[in-house]
Amino acid sequence: MSDTKDMTGGCMCGAVRFVASGAPFDVTHCHCHSCRKHNGAAVVTLAGYKASDVAFSGTERKFYESSPGVKRAFCGDCGAPLTWEGDGGELGAIIEFHISTLDHPEDLKPTAHAFEVERLPWMEVADDLPRYEGFPGVGTPLRHGPVDT
Repeated sequence: MSDTKDMTGGCMCGAVRFVASGAPFDVTHCHCHSCRKHNGAAVVTLAGYKASDVAFSGTERKFYESSPGVKRAFCGDCGAPLTWEGDGGELGAIIEFHISTLDHPEDLKPTAHAFEVERLPWMEVADDLPRYEGFPGVGTPLRHGPVDT
């Protein structure tokens, strides 16, 4: 993962800005239907932080409650999707940023795939990262690396 430097980012138009302090607790490719719908993408990469380590500035974010206890934030001006926000269990409240909203997304490297069972069958990422049925670290990975053909 990265060192402990702060990560900055924001929406496409710059109205919403944020600073996330320290290293993320995880960086994950998510294949779930909700993340794909929120972003209009085949797979979404998220960098997760404790909510207490994040500060926002500029225009207030808009929210959509995609399921009970889960909010997805976006910019009300340009519409850019920004976050997945909810309960992180032992971590408390968490905010997961869509990695491309970071000013320097290249500084972070994904460590796992989440919700592999919802992956579009034609979307395979060629890496050796563990693939989980649900959230990373919960249970045993389904496998490491792409599906064997």
